[in-house]
Amino acid sequence: MSRKNGDNQVITKKNLEKTLDKALASRGKVILNEVDQKFEKVGERFDEVDQKFEKVGERFDEVDQKFEKAGERFDEVDQKFEKAGERFDEVDQKFEKADEQIKEKFDKVLTGQDKICKQLSDLTQESKINTKLYKYHDKKLEKHEQRINKLELNIQPAKHA
Repeated sequence: MSRKNGDNQVITKKNLEKTLDKALASRGKVILNEVDQKFEKVGERFDEVDQKFEKVGERFDEVDQKFEKAGERFDEVDQKFEKAGERFDEVDQKFEKADEQIKEKFDKVLTGQDKICKQLSDLTQESKINTKLYKYHDKKLEKHEQRINKLELNIQPAKHA
């Protein structure tokens, strides 16, 4: 089948297929070029995103290193606290021992003080009794002295008589 176009060219099926193939190939190349350009732009954007991710990854690595250093510092601080805790335990034990020794000595002091208080109480009671006895004997001595004086007075006039 053949036809003529406006230029009086004979259009055959083969010519039409060739022309369409050329047109499609040409248009396909243009579309492919456009798609390739868009893919290149997308690729460039992916490269930019990859670079940003690399920078973020580097920052995370830096942060991880800082956290590791902080963790090491915390470990050191923990060790120091453990040593301080051990020292406090030792000091607590020394204080407990000193407290026990003080209690023992204080008990001895209180026991000694109780003995002294008892002796003082006994001495006070004995002193009161002795004072009463002294007064009693003093009165008795006075009475004896008075009696002796009376007797001496009675005996002296009889000697002279």
